[in-house]
Amino acid sequence: MALSVALTPAASFAQEAPVPQAGQSTAAEQEQTSTRIVLVEWRIKKGREAEFLEYWSKRATIADRSGLVGEFLSRVDDQKQFPWMVWNLDRRWTTYVNVGFWRSGADFQEQIGRFIDNSKPPQAFEAQRRRRVLVAPERWRVGASPLLLSDHPSVR
Repeated sequence: MALSVALTPAASFAQEAPVPQAGQSTAAEQEQTSTRIVLVEWRIKKGREAEFLEYWSKRATIADRSGLVGEFLSRVDDQKQFPWMVWNLDRRWTTYVNVGFWRSGADFQEQIGRFIDNSKPPQAFEAQRRRRVLVAPERWRVGASPLLLSDHPSVR
């Protein structure tokens, strides 16, 4: 390869770099995203699930949703029905997982993160303190089906 490069006239190497059209991303830009995903594991005392759902739906609201792509509070399905699940869950509490998609980490910080006070005790309905993590997508797939188009009727 080195020999053929040395013998090839320099003019044959000259290529114009493609100029992105308006609204078109370069390959490097497409390999990265500012999107961030926040995962929160809620561990709720047995029998207090309705209280938690009311809290999440009506009190833990997001006033400024401009950076929020979508947020999904989900209960864990029955492992007996889906035996391929291998996430070990403690049977002493009911586990919910909240998955929030944000335009950027800065949006989450501005709209939610700055209000989080880890020194506060857990809510009365929490069996243990919730756990949170902010993750940055490394690779992604986008399907043909859209996300849900409106809020759940119980959510403010």
